Amino acid sequence: MARSLSSNLQTQISADQTKIAFLVKLGFPTVIKVTDWFTNVSYDSENYTPGGSFVSVDQITETGELQVDEVQVVLSNVSNEARNQLITGDYIDKQVDIHLAFFDANDAFVDAINYFTGYVKAVTIEEKIDASTINVMVANHWSNWNLIKGRHFTDESQQQVHSGDKGLEYSNQSKKDVRWGS
Repeated sequence: MARSLSSNLQTQISADQTKIAFLVKLGFPTVIKVTDWFTNVSYDSENYTPGGSFVSVDQITETGELQVDEVQVVLSNVSNEARNQLITGDYIDKQVDIHLAFFDANDAFVDAINYFTGYVKAVTIEEKIDASTINVMVANHWSNWNLIKGRHFTDESQQQVHSGDKGLEYSNQSKKDVRWGS
């Protein structure tokens, strides 16, 4: 994807020292904006709260191909508020914007560029005694090309229609190499 960089960002990239961080905006019913930077970051009139090492984003490889790209966003040690938003099941196809923010040697914010924009494909919550982890799988707009509008095939959706049915309990997990027959 062609990108134009601001003059400030072009100058910063050519500097001896550049620091980067992710800015993640999850378009859930109550929008979540977090960064893996150590302090608040204001970008595009929005404030991203620090999550430090509790926020991670997968690497992606950009190609010129028309293909479905996916990236996983992991939020560790999440609050009850964030976890409760996911229990309602109202997160599939919500927009996720991920920006790559650049900082100078003095940790001052310079600018950011779009890293990935997509839609929530699946969410899992891992509960442990001392922590909760949310894994958000985000796919680009090509993933919905063959989508039949209507009900989503998630466990949450299935429970709303057929409470207690375990048929889609593991629908958010996939195996890349599925072989049928012999």
